Amino acid sequence: MSVDELFEEREFLLRSLDDLERERAAGDIDEHDYRTLKDDYTARTAAVLRAIDHAAAPVIDAAPAPTRNWLRPAAWTVGVVALAVTAGLVVAGSSGERLPGDPSAGGITATGPSRKLTEARALIGQGKAAEAIERYDEVLAVDPRNAEALAYRGWLVRLAGRQAGQQALLDKGLEYVSRAVEVDPAYPDAHFFKGMMLFEDRKDAVAAVPEFRAFLGLNPPPEMVPLVEGVLKQALQASGQPTG
Repeated sequence: MSVDELFEEREFLLRSLDDLERERAAGDIDEHDYRTLKDDYTARTAAVLRAIDHAAAPVIDAAPAPTRNWLRPAAWTVGVVALAVTAGLVVAGSSGERLPGDPSAGGITATGPSRKLTEARALIGQGKAAEAIERYDEVLAVDPRNAEALAYRGWLVRLAGRQAGQQALLDKGLEYVSRAVEVDPAYPDAHFFKGMMLFEDRKDAVAAVPEFRAFLGLNPPPEMVPLVEGVLKQALQASGQPTG
């Protein structure tokens, strides 16, 4: 995917997040679909921004991403749910019980983990969670301390768990993301994902607040700052802490 395409995708996703907030305010979308879509859009935005950040580094023999026609959120809610459930089946059936350092089926090609991470970012941007998980597994098979693979794999597993109503997947997702924070405390995405899991899944606003603050203190992509500042304010309010 070219840099221009990445910027176009970023603008689409940011607009979609704004549209989603307007639809919620107008009562045009229920809370469950709102949360599902917001989590999905947010993860995809983070992945695209990460891809833009890495765009200056050449990728050998990278295959171009196919052209996509995007739909409005309300039209593809069912698709997101189905994708998340599919990802959950992949996780539970083939790799969900592996710990980050355990071996994975399949190997790394000669182009190495960097190529696999690039492919995974593109797959997340396309909404292909199951395929992205496979790429992250391949990275972790040779680099079990790769913070990006741990964080994003954990987030995708968490999305699958929320859609499938499986607590085991929520726990597994948090396990991966917590591991990412441990191996690289300076990786901002892991702090954001962990904060969201603690806040939304564990209902632990007190524990989520320092994760959001850590994200904001690690020079994150500017486009993500308002999103995280908003959820940080919600977490502060929920925990009874001052928001000023």
